[in-house]
Amino acid sequence: MLNTYVVEGGVGKCTAFTALIPKLKKKSEIQIYTPYVGCFANNPDVKLALEQTLPLGDKRIMESDNIFYSEPYKSNFQFGKQHIIESYCEHHKVKFDVKMVPKLYTEHLQEQVKEWLTEKEIGKYILIQFSGGQPQANFNPNNQYTNINPNRNYQPFLAQQVINYLKEEYKDTTIIDCTLPNEPSYFNTIKCDLHWTQIHELLKGSNRFVSIDSCLQHFSPSAKKQGVVIWGSTRWTQFGYSHNKNLQFHMKNEWEEDKFIDSDPRNNMVEPNLIIDNFKKLDKINPVACATN
Repeated sequence: MLNTYVVEGGVGKCTAFTALIPKLKKKSEIQIYTPYVGCFANNPDVKLALEQTLPLGDKRIMESDNIFYSEPYKSNFQFGKQHIIESYCEHHKVKFDVKMVPKLYTEHLQEQVKEWLTEKEIGKYILIQFSGGQPQANFNPNNQYTNINPNRNYQPFLAQQVINYLKEEYKDTTIIDCTLPNEPSYFNTIKCDLHWTQIHELLKGSNRFVSIDSCLQHFSPSAKKQGVVIWGSTRWTQFGYSHNKNLQFHMKNEWEEDKFIDSDPRNNMVEPNLIIDNFKKLDKINPVACATN
């Protein structure tokens, strides 16, 4: 049997879907039809990953026994009680387990990443990402920066303080900014111009990361890398992972739903000192799993 799964959304949602693939593979052969082929390319459990620029009536898709489509954002996920991976599991009749985490296969990009680091004369490095929300597909660096969910972004003044503290604490370490070219830049950082799939490979060799709810935190369970994640208008119980330090202005350590208002601009106003303190406390022993509290 051959099943084709239509997986839409941004890099984050496509990355999350990869957590289901080992269990879906037990049911049938798998094809993926998606705008982000890089999330599924080279996965040994995926027969074929097809770009969504191709017509849905492509012969290879029409040879499928079933074509499945799901959209978590228009389902029970909206109640705020499901992790994104749990929601996908519900749609595709897969038993959810918090240990189900994303897996990307980017080892073939390792040499390219090494060449980039050598060219930039970078040894040890920390990755940061304080803004996001732009589609990676068909990105045009000449466009003005806009974000469909700006309350996820960390305030630039505070972001620069975090960078300054990191430079003081880790003097021999380069701070690599993994935002897109038209997003805010910071002193004492190097802007990363690698493809987003290469950034996943870059994350593997980093000395941890600090980010908002965006690519770095989505990639972190696959890369098996810990970091500090600053949360604004989204819940870490829906998109986050327990191996990271998840921080929000109104709550500490555990999620408190009664304190969450997605439009509250204070949500991500986490003190830079608190971010650095938690960065120092990152524990490599913490298991990689979906955050549920």
